[in-house]
Amino acid sequence: MANRSQQFSVAVHILCFLEFNKNGRTTSELLAASVNANPAVIRRIMRKLTKAGLIASTLGTNASITLAKPADQITLLDVHRAAEEENREVFIVHRGTNPTCPVGSKMPYLLEEVNAQVLTTMEKELAGLTIGQMVKEGIGFG
Repeated sequence: MANRSQQFSVAVHILCFLEFNKNGRTTSELLAASVNANPAVIRRIMRKLTKAGLIASTLGTNASITLAKPADQITLLDVHRAAEEENREVFIVHRGTNPTCPVGSKMPYLLEEVNAQVLTTMEKELAGLTIGQMVKEGIGFG
């Protein structure tokens, strides 16, 4: 069984923390403590979020990380696309089926169609949720 990535979950955590702590100074070490992860893992995900235009950071002794735009303008779909850029499947389709079997020969195609439909539905739902909503409604601050 293949492992599923936690990058989306960690990316949402990072962005929610940045919104929650928007009046404070946030570092990768502080984020790592909140996520309970290695700072190198946090920085790797932060690079993806920066590339997607979701966060900005400064270097030096007063280094800080902030949201690049208002939290209400960052959808969970934006985050998913940034964090899971190489993963466009909701589930992994087994492609090594028997091509001479009436079921096996059709199964990858059928499941690819289901995967596409589920991905479209998931993306629609994620597009309707923002980091701002997550912080205001889920964490209770804002």
